[in-house]
Amino acid sequence: MQNPTVTISLVYDDARRGLKWATEVLSLRVKSLYETPDGKIAFAELVWRTGIIFISDRPPADNPWAKVGIASLALVAEDAKAVHQAYQRAKTAGADIVRPVHVARTPAFPEGSTQFDLRDPEGNLWTVGTFQPKLE
Repeated sequence: MQNPTVTISLVYDDARRGLKWATEVLSLRVKSLYETPDGKIAFAELVWRTGIIFISDRPPADNPWAKVGIASLALVAEDAKAVHQAYQRAKTAGADIVRPVHVARTPAFPEGSTQFDLRDPEGNLWTVGTFQPKLE
């Protein structure tokens, strides 16, 4: 695995439910999981291809991370076939799909991105698509 240089971090009111959703609906893999003494998720790393997403339970109000809101994130799939497979898996799992598979075209990706959008149980918007940003 390459070492990512930008990582998404999601804070959940119920991180266990968020982790279960991400692994069952999108097949993310749990790389690490650290719990607090009371059984909450202090920190977990979920893997998607070469990327990592951090998740945790919302900390107490005096912690700056307590005020993190709903996020939007994109997972880059290998190809359109992988997008369709992820879509079927999400649909079968009963995910809240807000846009089915479609080809999106924007000035950023005029050739199109095969993608779909869904929400996790706490309202974060996830896109699974083929658009691959380039660093160069």
